[in-house]
Amino acid sequence: MKSRNLGTVAALAIALISAPAFASYTITQQNGMAPTYSTTLNFDEVGGPTGVVATNVFSGIGLDVFESGAGDQAIGDNSVFEPWLPSDNTAFMNFGMFLTFGSDLTEMSFQGWDPGGTPSPFGGGAAVSIWDDGVEVASSFITPAWGGFGDSWFDITTSGGMVFDEVKFLGFGFDSRTHVDNLSWNAVPEPTSLALLTMTGVGLLVRRRRTA
Repeated sequence: MKSRNLGTVAALAIALISAPAFASYTITQQNGMAPTYSTTLNFDEVGGPTGVVATNVFSGIGLDVFESGAGDQAIGDNSVFEPWLPSDNTAFMNFGMFLTFGSDLTEMSFQGWDPGGTPSPFGGGAAVSIWDDGVEVASSFITPAWGGFGDSWFDITTSGGMVFDEVKFLGFGFDSRTHVDNLSWNAVPEPTSLALLTMTGVGLLVRRRRTA
């Protein structure tokens, strides 16, 4: 009995040492380019849609809902109207960007611009918020980039097994001309996909042992 208890204590100690100290969500606004994750969407893909698009237009890559606050999300070269924007396709998200993913995410990055200005007690500014199963889990209130000034890159990361499935970028100024570009994210594999990967790995190990 004594040796079993010692073994349990040792196992718990190892688990505590190897586990992250804290589970958290981090939202970073930065001037330099954010990391690019495994699934990318820059609106310049060959054959990609332009003009006003349906909210489910990118469901094939795991982005189930791609929607502006006004429901009139459009893709095109918006530098025609805002010369300081990238001279390629960006998404115009009138009254903010609202994204819902088909799988849980662990990381995401994007570029965002909004004329919300500096936050004040009377309004203004913008917010990036992330949600999981309909519950807001983290948010960051910021001064958004606009007019060629400010930090336009955002990087969202998690630790300790935390995940999210919605991202919102919303300005609180009187002008609603939100633009976004260069989205990328890492999704958690679905249980069936994870099981297939595990079975494939076991199969490779068995084959290696047989041939050794």
